[in-house]
Amino acid sequence: MGAKKKKAGDATKGEKIFKNLCTVCHAFTAHGTGPNLKGVYGSDPASKEGFAYSGALQGLKGKAWKDGTLDKYLKSPADYAPGNAMAFAGIANAKDRGDVIAYLKTMT
Repeated sequence: MGAKKKKAGDATKGEKIFKNLCTVCHAFTAHGTGPNLKGVYGSDPASKEGFAYSGALQGLKGKAWKDGTLDKYLKSPADYAPGNAMAFAGIANAKDRGDVIAYLKTMT
């Protein structure tokens, strides 16, 4: 038997979670407290022009934001990138993280 395939997230649910947790600092049109996240899926960390990223995120260059990296980061930003400036504890629920990632994929 092969490995269990992970079920894709629900972008509609992810949009609601994103609006509740992330829009305080993030948008898709301009930088705010956090960088604008339009097209973040598949991009390099710390790659948005005009945003002053922490050294912790700059050190992640070359690790594109894909399902696995986003899942780890959204679970615990402090654990994935110690010293980063994002004051967010993370999303503990794996299904919720998958839904947010599915939503981010639509925002390219």
